[in-house]
Amino acid sequence: RVDRHLYSEKSDYQQIDIFDTPEFGRVLALDGSVMLTERDEFIYDEMITHVPMAVHGGIKDILVIGAGDGGVVKELTRYDRVEKI
Repeated sequence: RVDRHLYSEKSDYQQIDIFDTPEFGRVLALDGSVMLTERDEFIYDEMITHVPMAVHGGIKDILVIGAGDGGVVKELTRYDRVEKI
């Protein structure tokens, strides 16, 4: 259920909508597909960040391509061994 439609804009690339919902908090949708929610975005960010970091423990320099909400970069800052993002 959507309580309020907070934002809507058509960019050169996609339709951007932000909704407020009781179950998931704020929701970002691109072209009608939910990209992330306020309540569970951490699940995606943690899995896409910590699994590769655990497998490749010696990583010091990281290039992040995409990940537009900044969640992956936020998670990477938890690692003292990372010198450059």
